[in-house]
Amino acid sequence: MARIKVKTRVIVAAIVLLAVGIASLMTASFSDSWGRGRLRLPVGNVTPAISVSERHGLILASDGSLWSWGSDFLGWPVLGLGNLTNRSTSLRRIGRETNWVGISAAAGHNLAVKSDGTLWSWGESVQGPSGRPTPINAPALAAPGNDWKQAAAGGVHSVALKKDGTLWAWGHNWAGSLGIPATNGSSVPLQVGSATNWIKVWAGILETVAMQSDGSLWYWGENPNPAFAQGASQIFVPTRVSPDTNWVDVGFGVNTVFAIKSDGTLWAWGRNAEVFTGAGDTAQDAAPARVGTNSDWRFVSDCTGWWCQGLIKKDGSLWVMDASDSKPNGPRGPYQPVKFRRVEFQKDYVAYAAGAAHAAAPGVHGPIAVVLTRDGEVWTWGMILGDPPTMKARLAALEARIAGNFHFKIPVADPEPVYHEKPWQLRNVKPDDAPANQQASPGRNH
Repeated sequence: MARIKVKTRVIVAAIVLLAVGIASLMTASFSDSWGRGRLRLPVGNVTPAISVSERHGLILASDGSLWSWGSDFLGWPVLGLGNLTNRSTSLRRIGRETNWVGISAAAGHNLAVKSDGTLWSWGESVQGPSGRPTPINAPALAAPGNDWKQAAAGGVHSVALKKDGTLWAWGHNWAGSLGIPATNGSSVPLQVGSATNWIKVWAGILETVAMQSDGSLWYWGENPNPAFAQGASQIFVPTRVSPDTNWVDVGFGVNTVFAIKSDGTLWAWGRNAEVFTGAGDTAQDAAPARVGTNSDWRFVSDCTGWWCQGLIKKDGSLWVMDASDSKPNGPRGPYQPVKFRRVEFQKDYVAYAAGAAHAAAPGVHGPIAVVLTRDGEVWTWGMILGDPPTMKARLAALEARIAGNFHFKIPVADPEPVYHEKPWQLRNVKPDDAPANQQASPGRNH
């Protein structure tokens, strides 16, 4: 009899929680998700930037303030907003500081640099002092010192450039991502070689690319040559990509590196490079090969690439390189070249990112583009980052709450991705505007 009473109480409590949850989720309606907030970010004199990863994005506004949107990744608090885990349709300001000068978003963690030369991170710590990753829910100092110039967040590691031209890396190193002649990871920055003429660095999921002052490009991490099995024969120290000294920008796709030369040509190398280059022999994928015939490219966006990547031409026009329908040469037939699609955006912009986002449904990816205008408007189209405010998404969130409290599940299908073919505007909310229960909680240093 006692067992029946306990079960009855649990069921009643679950029903009550379900009703309350649905009501609260419904009252946090589309008007709250889509309608609250301002339409423009503050404007100033800082060089703005956009960095987008699988399920969230960061925006550095031109007044030096920092903003995020999307949702947490596998439980890691990548939004940097304390107890907020999902802001898929509105920007939230991270703290109140206005001295940010650089940002980099990865799937599970972020890096940012302030004008005072300090380096900050949040999300997954990559590798904490215990050797295990720990969550950081708001920006915390990532490394000692105040002489940091630029940083790049990778899939399993972090790299950062100091003002003296030295390069440093930390995190996991089983793929060789740290650029040191060992497989050991590190929770503190280790210097990459002894060179003091590094000027910029980029980080992929398992690879790192950096440029020296003579315009040469260097690579280390997972071996890009498909002739080697993945996880074998990694490149553990910086290795020069080519004899060329006219490289200007770098981006990443799935096991692919993209790079632009000063003559405006686009190049690619890596395990999937033949999809973009059309190389008949995959052995050629280990070295840069030309992508397309255009010679007026200027910029590759800082966004998770997958099978599409954002580009800017020298005339300022915005483009997306789409290889989702491309086919390499071989048994499957003749090569189907990558497509370049122009983004028809008329307003004067100051920052652009495009690539592919990861939906709530496992294994589902879709294109996304984000633009910041000169007057502070943020426009986006394609897949909505994070968990969209649909009924399925709300029920999935409620299911997680019930499962956590009563240890049983309500079968709810994974939320389907939400796409917008036409640009729509992201509103923004400052910390002072957020309800009390949505205020960011302090982060934890590591």
